[in-house]
Amino acid sequence: MSFLRVYHEADGEQPLLTTHEPERLRLELEANAILYRHHPLPAMPECAPSEALLARYTPIIDEVGQLSGCRRVELRGMSPRYLDDGGAGALERERLSSESRSDSDNWHLLLHGQAVFYLHLNGRVYVIGCERGDLLMIPAGVPHWFDMGPSPDFVALSWSDETAHHLLETTSDIALRFPRFEALYAEVA
Repeated sequence: MSFLRVYHEADGEQPLLTTHEPERLRLELEANAILYRHHPLPAMPECAPSEALLARYTPIIDEVGQLSGCRRVELRGMSPRYLDDGGAGALERERLSSESRSDSDNWHLLLHGQAVFYLHLNGRVYVIGCERGDLLMIPAGVPHWFDMGPSPDFVALSWSDETAHHLLETTSDIALRFPRFEALYAEVA
C-alpha cells in the first residue's frame, strides 16, 4: 500500500501527517510541485531480460517521456527475479540513503516491489512509500534520498533529462534521523 508521511525536518519520530489515501497523497505532493500518479500496469513477465521489460512498457515509456520532456530512460533496480545486482545491494542501499540533489527533474515508475523516497523541502521531509504502478517526479534541486530496503526486490523505470545522471551529495546527515524502509513497512503491515 502506498503511503505518505510528512515530518518536520527536525523531528523524524512524530509525523505531522500520515495518509494511505491516494488522492490526499497526490494533493499534498502536488502542493509542493511534486507529481504523483498511480498507473495500472500490464503484468510483469517472470525472469524477463531488460530489453523485454523495456519493450513491454513502451507505451508508458513514451507517455511519460512526452509528459516529462525527458530524453533518457533507464531500467533500474535490484531483484533476484529480474535484475542481477552482482551483490552490490547493501552498498547501493547505503549510497542512495544519503541526501543528494539532482540537476534535472527525475521521474520514477515502480514496476515491481516497494521503495521509499524521502524529499526534503520547505522545512519538511516527505516520506513516500511507493508500490507497483506509482509514478513520482522529483524536481531538480530538491534534496532527497531513497531506501530500497534491507533485501532489495524492486524494478523501476527512471527518466531524466541528463545524458548522464548527476547526483550531488549534500553535507547533511538528515537521512540518519528518519525511519528506514523496514520500520516504515513494519508499521504499514
